[in-house]
Amino acid sequence: MRTSRFAILLALAVPVALLPAQQRTGRIRGVVIDSLLGATLPGADVRVSLLNRTATTDSAGRFVLDSVPPGEWIVAFRHPSLDSLKIIDPGTRVRVFAGASASVTLATPAFEAIRDRFCAETPDSLSPTVAFGSVHATDGPRVRINVAVSWMLGSASGANARPGSVRTSVEGDSQIWVACGIPRFAWFHAAVQDSSRSASAFVQMGPRDIAAGDLVLSSGSGPLDGTVRDADGRAVRAARISVVGTGIAGESDASGAFALRDVPGSTVTLDVRAAGFRPSVIALQAGPGRVEVRLAPLPEPEIRPPGGSDYLRLLERSARPGLLVITGPDLAADSAALTTHVPAGVCRWWLDGRPVEREFFLAQPRWSWRALEVYARGVDAPPEYRSPDCAVALLWTALADW
Repeated sequence: MRTSRFAILLALAVPVALLPAQQRTGRIRGVVIDSLLGATLPGADVRVSLLNRTATTDSAGRFVLDSVPPGEWIVAFRHPSLDSLKIIDPGTRVRVFAGASASVTLATPAFEAIRDRFCAETPDSLSPTVAFGSVHATDGPRVRINVAVSWMLGSASGANARPGSVRTSVEGDSQIWVACGIPRFAWFHAAVQDSSRSASAFVQMGPRDIAAGDLVLSSGSGPLDGTVRDADGRAVRAARISVVGTGIAGESDASGAFALRDVPGSTVTLDVRAAGFRPSVIALQAGPGRVEVRLAPLPEPEIRPPGGSDYLRLLERSARPGLLVITGPDLAADSAALTTHVPAGVCRWWLDGRPVEREFFLAQPRWSWRALEVYARGVDAPPEYRSPDCAVALLWTALADW
């Protein structure tokens, strides 16, 4: 009886011991590094090319890929925040041996490598940021037009500021625009126009000091539908949705839905605002389509006097000829302060340093108001806001860098 039992155990053990090495799988362990932020990258999608093996990095950027056959494989990763910057990992070769674990470190390219590619041959070869994108048309011939990029000047007074480097180049069937020298975290405006079409986008430089925005030209137009929700997915009612630079605007209903008509088919910027939420600015190719906007909550700040960079910049130019400054109780008493002190000839409206429509300007919640600048002669405004044709109004709110 004992012999019989031993024989059964031996029969079960032999197939495992004698399993050919090439039929036993291994595993790949590793970590994904975001070199642009100097940190690990949680939530990245890691996959082995040509195999149905995927994994998602944990909170420490680590991953494990099991059941990988022996051999040499390409391991690559993707992440939504990198996709939006057009940073695609080409993959790393990893050698896997039967029954063993292989270790690998995957990483984004360093910022210096990206800067050297785009800015090396410009006066801004040591630029702290890089912005780039493609330009193409959905109709008509290939675009051969320079792209205009503008941003707020880097110094407080503007006296020593100079434009950065903006250039275009042709790569294959696309025209590429590149801007170097944009200040960190600044909003900038990229635009292109030909005889009958135009496209533009407002983009903010992100924490990785890289921004990407494609500009698509189209002569068509169409409807744009969508929904506005909060961070938890609840509908946001009475949100104001506007296509920047046009008179097209709408409001979300009780279910958060909105519908805009005759939206240009080119790249446009959607400005979405609602009481109690941070504004959302989205550059998108419009025309027929649908978009879902998520708004982050905007907690009311504690009551305190203004301070910080934007307020200091305001004080520096408070003696500028033709400037009317309104702050404190006179501004926050009621909405009449805006309509009373803003002259009828204003045609340029700036909210926290970026252009908006008049309705958005006047609809800001009172508790958020900090300071109002009015230049009856637009030529008296700072260079980044100047208008030679009409009066200029600038409103600074709790969203600014106080």
